[in-house]
Amino acid sequence: MNWRTYLAWTLGLSMALVGPFLSLLTLPAGADGMLLVVTPPWRDALAVIGDAGGRPIGPEASVLGQFATSDTPDFPDRLRAAGAWVVLDGEAISALCGWEVT
Repeated sequence: MNWRTYLAWTLGLSMALVGPFLSLLTLPAGADGMLLVVTPPWRDALAVIGDAGGRPIGPEASVLGQFATSDTPDFPDRLRAAGAWVVLDGEAISALCGWEVT
């Protein structure tokens, strides 16, 4: 296989794998409702949520993310200021995973 074929396969597979994740980043984070808070692994997600004036949702948390909510209208901005990498619309993410938010 020559280098052009290898490059084409690499670029094609990269776009196919990364593209769906990049589209998630374009979802607006609503000020109310459930948000998905993605934090660095060396930061405690619960502490970031608490510092931003919110509360976690659900008993489970992953290494990088936690669902959260708050009554404050600027909650997504406060999460980013407290150290969150990404704040996504939690209801849209849960719908993609097949979960129904009640």
